Amino acid sequence: MNFKEIENMEHQASSIESEVSEYQKEIIADYLEKENKKSSAKENPFVYFYEDIIENPIAYDFEKGLGLVYYKNASADALTCINICDDFYRLSSWIINGWLQNALKFIDNIVLHYIQEVLTEIPKKYPNAGVEKSRYKQLSEKTENELRIIGIILEELYDLRNHLEHRTRIFSDGRQEILRPQYNKVRRTVVKKYPHVLKALLKIYKELPD
Repeated sequence: MNFKEIENMEHQASSIESEVSEYQKEIIADYLEKENKKSSAKENPFVYFYEDIIENPIAYDFEKGLGLVYYKNASADALTCINICDDFYRLSSWIINGWLQNALKFIDNIVLHYIQEVLTEIPKKYPNAGVEKSRYKQLSEKTENELRIIGIILEELYDLRNHLEHRTRIFSDGRQEILRPQYNKVRRTVVKKYPHVLKALLKIYKELPD
């Protein structure tokens, strides 16, 4: 082996070492970013969850706006969602069911506060609707366009969640069939419409008098 060949081999070895080093740096940086994300999420799950979905700072003190009880309850539901998936736009179709259950609970705290404390109304009960869906219907009946749209979207998301939970078709002769869950369809709808609800609620709360 001549000098030139040895020099080439040393250069190749140096290049490989440099590439490995850069790759290792990327892995470490990615790991630290994820750890910082997890730490931030645990410190203030409400804010982390909200901002992750709307992709902007909320710039509003929901702890003051909602009061401690509503805020703490919503934060607990937010943390559950984050533990399922800490990046909304990477939410998998396979985990959408568990995530959506808790994401609706998160919003329920805000909706219930708005109905009872802001509108000073008693939550209504509608035929063929449970307590959660009744709250959404109550909003959908409002003349204010934003409230009405929030109510309509939440009713839709609630029905999608129910369809994932209750998938039995009963035929006229009494036979039954278990339907396949439409996880992909639900995920697409959630990613499209859930952020709209959070953005609309944020706008409404920011416009409330102090």
